[in-house]
Amino acid sequence: MATKTSILVRTAAALCAVTAGGFALTAVGTGAHASATAQGDATPVPFASTSPQVPGTPTATASDIPSGQPEPTSAKPAEPDPTAAPPGGGVATPVPASPAPAKPAGPGAAAPAAPAPLAPSKLPDAGGAAWKPIAPPHTQPAVQSVGLNECATVKGAATWQQQGYVSSFKTPAVQDTFTFADPETARRAYEDVLAAMNTCQQQSRDAQSAAKLAPDAVVTTTAAVTGGTAYAREWTAVPGMSAPGPQTGHVYVVQRGGVLAVLQFAVPAATPGDHTLSADADRGALTELATRLETAPAPAPR
Repeated sequence: MATKTSILVRTAAALCAVTAGGFALTAVGTGAHASATAQGDATPVPFASTSPQVPGTPTATASDIPSGQPEPTSAKPAEPDPTAAPPGGGVATPVPASPAPAKPAGPGAAAPAAPAPLAPSKLPDAGGAAWKPIAPPHTQPAVQSVGLNECATVKGAATWQQQGYVSSFKTPAVQDTFTFADPETARRAYEDVLAAMNTCQQQSRDAQSAAKLAPDAVVTTTAAVTGGTAYAREWTAVPGMSAPGPQTGHVYVVQRGGVLAVLQFAVPAATPGDHTLSADADRGALTELATRLETAPAPAPR
């Protein structure tokens, strides 16, 4: 199964200080995006870090739909043109055109365009974190499977948009927005992410044990709206996909129509100030994300 890493945040490190009026990105970890490979590469090692990549710079993608082979056809005798004038004169009878065959749904089928990502001021803890975008959003065709974190992946998307943010504490956040051929496929992807997050506590503890860390991970559902769920993971993170050390990760998952979005960021325990998010704050973040997704245009005609 072909998979792909995220462009923005793969390994565990920190943002450089503000330089020359902009943000210099080194390897950044939010606890988001499992390491993975394109089809034909070596099998990925679970929880392994990858080389840092500059935001907005796409990596090689894998082709997830095998090329179809043309079906053999047999020669047929020429058939008379029903629109031609009949022998001896007269007017030909118009024949309605046959409807074009329907295209199957799937990663290659029409999908809605991804809406613009959340404005930094709409992210959780915007007042304390003072979020700013790292770079413009990057959109590309999605591969078969995109890892979100140590627990969850998104499969079957048509496109994948990614937006990175940085806080005043030099900690990152990332919004991944996926579009699908139809709402039903998007709904299944949403449910798959929820099912994975509902087992994330045990998965995280297993990873901690394998890394010789105390299995202290606690994952809770903090808020929910129709088609949206928020989670918090408090743990001593395993380095590789997450920045190491004690932290609380926040995950917001929302599906609207043929679009699925996942917003993630982590708050290290050493971050100055109180950045605790209430259930009302998490519910508000889900609502903001849902409102943004509802701006997605309808699928193009097939």
